[in-house]
Formats: sequence, C-alpha cells, structure tokens
Amino acid sequence: MNKKTTWFVVITQTIMVLWSVISSMVHAGTTSVYIITLGSFVVYVAYAIYTKNVVLQKLLLFGFVAGVLELFADHYSVTTIGTLVYPPGESMIWTSPSYMPISWTIALTQLGYYALLLTRWKGIWVAAVVISLSGGFYIPLYEHLAKSANWWYYKDCSMIFNAPYYIIICEALLSAALPFLVQWTQSKKLVFAIVPGVVQGLWILLSAIIAYNIAP
Repeated sequence: MNKKTTWFVVITQTIMVLWSVISSMVHAGTTSVYIITLGSFVVYVAYAIYTKNVVLQKLLLFGFVAGVLELFADHYSVTTIGTLVYPPGESMIWTSPSYMPISWTIALTQLGYYALLLTRWKGIWVAAVVISLSGGFYIPLYEHLAKSANWWYYKDCSMIFNAPYYIIICEALLSAALPFLVQWTQSKKLVFAIVPGVVQGLWILLSAIIAYNIAP
C-alpha cells in the first residue's frame, strides 16, 4: 500500500463514477456498462500483476469470489422478492447479467482498499463505521444512475430517487464487514483470500434478506 496505488484506486474510481453519470445522462444502454466494467477489471488486474502488488491481487481475488456468490443475492432480488429488473436480451449468468461478478469485484476491491487504509490509520472499528456509511452511499449511487442508463431498475419497493431503501441498508451492512474480512486476506497467502471472499459473498445475501425485512 503506497501513494501510487492509492492514487490509482482514486483515479479509476472517479473515472467509473463519471462514466456512470454520463451513461445515465445519455441513456447509454447495456454496452456502456460492459465497457466500463470489463475495462476496469482488465486495468486492475494488469496493474496488480505488473506492479507485483500483492495487496491488490488479494483484494481482487477476494472481490471476485464474493462477486460470484453475490449472484445468490441478485437472484433473491430478481426472483424471490421481484424488485430488481434487468433489460431483456442480455447475456446472463443465472438471473444476473454476465458482467455482474466483475462489477462487484471492482467495487469490493476499491472499498476493501479504503478499508485497509482506514484500519491502519484509525483502527478497525472506526474503519467499519466509515466504510459502512461510505458503502451505503457509494454503491447505491450506481443503483440510482443505472435506471436512466438503462442498465437495471427496481420496482414494487420503497425508494429514494431510484435506489431502494433496502438496497441502501444492504450496502451499508455488507460494507461493514469489509475491514474485518480484507484484513484477514492480507495476513494469509494469496489463495486464502478465497475464504473471506466466500464469507463476504454469503454475507451479501444475508444483508439483502435482513435489509428487505427492515425496509421492504
């Protein structure tokens, strides 16, 4: 972890947000989300390998495993409670667009990196509070922009703008676990990042269930 990597994460995250805002303004459609998601993933993997950045390598593996298991949470929203709708005709994995695990990989890598920084700066409990609040704002920002961008939308649930209350609560809950789980990834060999990734992925589903029962 160094200034160069921190700037890399901040700059790439800013580009992703700006891309999402522009996509929302011009109603860009599915192609735009594939471009930014897959492009960001390639850039992150290339950077982590080229710079031999073990921190990012572990975070990416952690995020990818959690992203794959997040498909269960997506299925819960799409099928079980019927609040999440994706455009027809997309390339799908189960009930989710094929880019979704990669999208979560990047989001969790970014938040996980900030969680590590905060943990080293202020301690793990402060990091948990700050990351929980940040996740409850940052990820739902994409949820809000996604509707106008024609990426996905929600229905039949209470919302603020285009982001459901239960999704905001869910993102805050799932983010609160990040400082503890990403700290675990850094104390082990690369392959052991799979284990906290599994825990995070299952926690995302549980967070969605809890959140929907709090604010349907």
